[in-house]
Amino acid sequence: MNPELMVNPARNEWISEQACVSMARTCNLYCVYCHNPPTGEKRDILKTAAALKKKGVKAVSLEGGGEPTAGGDFFDWIKALKAAGVKRFMLSTNAVALADAAFCRRAAREIEYFTVNFPSHREEVYAKITRSVKFRMALRGLANLKALGAEEKIRFFHIVSAGNYRLLPEFAVWAARNFPRAAFVNFTFVRNKGRALKAGGIVPRYTQVAPFIKLALAALRVKGHKTVVQNMPLCALKDFEGFSFEFQRWRRGDKVLEDGIDPKAPCAACARCTLKDACCGARPDYLKVHGAAELKASRKDPMFITPERF
Repeated sequence: MNPELMVNPARNEWISEQACVSMARTCNLYCVYCHNPPTGEKRDILKTAAALKKKGVKAVSLEGGGEPTAGGDFFDWIKALKAAGVKRFMLSTNAVALADAAFCRRAAREIEYFTVNFPSHREEVYAKITRSVKFRMALRGLANLKALGAEEKIRFFHIVSAGNYRLLPEFAVWAARNFPRAAFVNFTFVRNKGRALKAGGIVPRYTQVAPFIKLALAALRVKGHKTVVQNMPLCALKDFEGFSFEFQRWRRGDKVLEDGIDPKAPCAACARCTLKDACCGARPDYLKVHGAAELKASRKDPMFITPERF
């Protein structure tokens, strides 16, 4: 279970717990930084549904290694899980399948929240990162959601990598202009795992990303949009700490790191930092690439940091 990760956009309330259902087994993209590539292994729908029913699960996030809508059995999962008592669904998707208007219409009736992995608003950058020519399909999927009145259900999940970090402010302006009613934008720093290990040079330094992500966060805030940044230490977000997803989890009393996330790497600067309990720290996979020289101990009191709207 992951506590307090989904909001019901219609009632603006936190859904207290949701289960992550790893149903995806294939994908319609081949992202260069994918940290959890598909294996082709098919999970048993009925057994999964029975296990969730036994636990009394009422809210789920449909995700996994790959794209949940690409396996041909997406609505079979929805049907089985609803029969098991699940009432609320969030979908992690790249929106390509939503380019089909009929599919999108049916999905919009079932899904409360679409977490859309959209790596760039520029077609050439999108193509390089996803190694595909499906930019316009993904864009049409987003447009279909908007046309159906489901724009408020969209949560952009923008993975920050060496391929797009300089364009973060531009992406923020694009998102605010084209999807002004989207739920929020989540900027997530890339992990050095999965395919990223083979790509080489895909993981930028925190210090490289910091000025661009701060401009992006500020641009969205000025436009009145909710936005957060994930998987970046608080010292890399100096004066913008309130946008940290992990910091906000800490303020709510949750565990700083979600279940299934690698623990913080040991670091001398982190050990001295007054923000360490509220910070995601640096992951071991990051330190293998860039070391710990960028990390700086802070003397700030985390209780005096104001959380941004989320």
